[in-house]
Amino acid sequence: MTLEGLITHIESTYSGLEVRDVMLGSQPIFFHAIMYAPGKETDKKKALGTTLRKITECDSEDLYVDLSITCIRKGDETATILAGVPPVRVYF
Repeated sequence: MTLEGLITHIESTYSGLEVRDVMLGSQPIFFHAIMYAPGKETDKKKALGTTLRKITECDSEDLYVDLSITCIRKGDETATILAGVPPVRVYF
């Protein structure tokens, strides 16, 4: 699964949410503010098309990875980050 696939899956499973940031521990994998900045289109496309195993640098024997996700409500013009979004465990 790619990073884009994960984001799409979360947003379709939990309608009304929009994924903003994805982190592995304290390491940023995808930051909305940076990736949507002017001139970052190529970086954004590359990050979204990368597999989760590669982008998280997991070994082939790792069974899963836990990611921290920040979300907002779709259409929220203030882009207020929602509290209480649990970590997401992705199995390989």
